[in-house]
Amino acid sequence: MRTIWAGLLFIGMSTLVSGCWDIKSLQDVNYFTGIGIDYVDNKYHVYVQQLDFASVAKTEGGKSEVPSPVWVGHAKGDSLSEAIIELYQTTQQTVFWGHLNSIVLTENLLKHGDLLGVFDSLIRYPEIRYTPWIFGTKQGIKELFTTKPFFNLSPINSILYAPETNYNQRPIIAPMRLSQFIRELREPGQTVFLPSLGISAKTWDRDDKPDPKLEINGIFAMHNLKYGNWLSYEQLLGMRWLVEKAAGSRLILKQGDQVLAELRLAKPKSKVHIVIVGGEPVFNVEVEIAAAVIELWKMKTQKEFEQIANKHIVDQIKSTHQTGLKSNVDLLDLEHLLYRKKFKLWDKLTSGGKVTLKPSNLGEVKVTVKIDQSGMYKLQRKMTPY
Repeated sequence: MRTIWAGLLFIGMSTLVSGCWDIKSLQDVNYFTGIGIDYVDNKYHVYVQQLDFASVAKTEGGKSEVPSPVWVGHAKGDSLSEAIIELYQTTQQTVFWGHLNSIVLTENLLKHGDLLGVFDSLIRYPEIRYTPWIFGTKQGIKELFTTKPFFNLSPINSILYAPETNYNQRPIIAPMRLSQFIRELREPGQTVFLPSLGISAKTWDRDDKPDPKLEINGIFAMHNLKYGNWLSYEQLLGMRWLVEKAAGSRLILKQGDQVLAELRLAKPKSKVHIVIVGGEPVFNVEVEIAAAVIELWKMKTQKEFEQIANKHIVDQIKSTHQTGLKSNVDLLDLEHLLYRKKFKLWDKLTSGGKVTLKPSNLGEVKVTVKIDQSGMYKLQRKMTPY
């Protein structure tokens, strides 16, 4: 009997041991964290970034004395899969795609490449999710992947992998996940605003030498799977008032060249009413925003500040709309609203989505700013101007 039990115990232990025979240690795997895709001379160029997770772990507890090492691989092929297979030839170890957290597409790819084919090929890798951040760029991908953040920290701490941190402080262009990009790219009548990733060498110096840093410098607009145009963030200031978000935007109030105050505006609530005039849609916009005074240079009443803020925001919305018309881009995404609210009219005007609608009829734009926090400033009583 003892022999039987000993045999069963040996078989059980052997099963447990054999279940881990092919396990790999962390140091025996290459972790691809970022991928960039370019399209040049009918070839797909793939750039991958991989990090040393040992150095990443060290920098989480504090700043390192030496920069975190970054490896950038590059290969090309007639298809995305062919380029990746070519890349595998020199990876040395097993590749794991489960930590992929950033995708960068060049302007050439957006203009001339087969986007749906690229994503169909990419997401067939079972380890890749729909959650990576996605960007477009006008710059070289290798430059982007080798631009380091501050204090020798890992690239994990940069805009490339954590764009929401930057957006919460300066909410103009919202970051985008891969799932959102693919969904909006296929959505009838919708314009996709893909964040544009660039490099700024003008803002920061290190030891009196330029220290380049990543920045979100604009958008690539796409409609019906086609490339539209690139626009800088300065041209998009009116877009933020039609997007409900928790983060607060700042607005400097001016009269002529004179700065009056600075407001922090949060959680705008917008409505777009569509009326039909002569068979054409007219879009009337209403926006309500709560505001707080964060800086005051010239004293005025609360009502006066609110009226000035109303005009500033109305001007920004109209200016952004006009910029879109000149660039053939629906920056306020009005066509998609027509598709959602008045489908039959949209279907008629666009021939079932085959023709791009140019929503030029922006009607009344009504903005109501309510200052509910003035801090130490007593705006309720009129004070003597400086």
